[in-house]
Amino acid sequence: MPKNRSSRPTQRQIAEKLGISPATVSLALRDSPLVAAKTTERVKEAMRESGYIRNIAAASLRTGRSSLVGVSVHNIAHARCGEMLWAIERTLAKAGIVVLFNNHDDCPSNLTDFIGVLATHGADGLIVVPTPFAQPAIFEPITSQGAAIVYLSRYAAGDATADRAVTAAADAARLATAHLIELGHREIVLIGGVPGTSLSDERVAGYHRAMEEAGLPVSEDNWLQVRPRVSDSVAAIRGVLERKNRPTGLVCFNDLVGYSAINVARGMNLIPGEDLGIVALGSSAASAQIHPGLTTVQYDPSELGHMAARALIARLETPGAEPNHSELPCKLVLAESSSKKVA
Repeated sequence: MPKNRSSRPTQRQIAEKLGISPATVSLALRDSPLVAAKTTERVKEAMRESGYIRNIAAASLRTGRSSLVGVSVHNIAHARCGEMLWAIERTLAKAGIVVLFNNHDDCPSNLTDFIGVLATHGADGLIVVPTPFAQPAIFEPITSQGAAIVYLSRYAAGDATADRAVTAAADAARLATAHLIELGHREIVLIGGVPGTSLSDERVAGYHRAMEEAGLPVSEDNWLQVRPRVSDSVAAIRGVLERKNRPTGLVCFNDLVGYSAINVARGMNLIPGEDLGIVALGSSAASAQIHPGLTTVQYDPSELGHMAARALIARLETPGAEPNHSELPCKLVLAESSSKKVA
């Protein structure tokens, strides 16, 4: 038989048991620095022993906050997204915030529906990888309630008011392209990404910059627009490599496209790193496990997640602060897929 709700202990009862004030118990449950660490541990231990369950609805009435935050990304199945989500959940959990996850798959209606759910529950904020061509107005159902928005990885064009945690996307593409140019490649194609996202726009700009600095021509055919997934990229890569003037260098939008490029090249009897230089933007732990190794421009997805979560916590604590636009730097990590100079 389940316990009756009235049999659950209250914070006041826990306080009486420990000989401290209810206010001290409340502060300890929020890990307040005003409470000694030993007292906080005593309170939490008493809570565990008594089976105390915090009433979130009642706490929301007292504080004006729900302690609920949404996180919406485009591809939750990708290892990089998984690392970001893990970091976000861990960081927010330490602040007593519960996370509700969503995978919008770059579909605006999926994101709109999730925002509606968050509005219904009075969520305190949303960490979001926006869908292509997203406008700030899409978040109005929750921002009108005072919720905070933090952009993750990419941001809505023209919105400089919201906090953001992104990567140095233009620098990443420039590094990758310049590396292939230094190896002697002149026909270089950027594979992956679709118009309408800040991430694509900045990576294309970085690619163009490196080509222009080297005095190399760029045409519309140099950017192959395709969703950066294995299922979508294989046929596109094969088509590029079957061109009469086949490129010798590929800059891949992410490691999934990079894996596809290696597999397609080998299937066409091309040796990655010799017949074809391949560099991927962004990576997961799997990049070091494939053969030949994939050259990548890396950043730490876990750190990006921590950055976004910290930005949200800071916004909730200081709503009137100036927007925090954090950019995570990247670095080129060499491997066999781009190992040899072009003759």
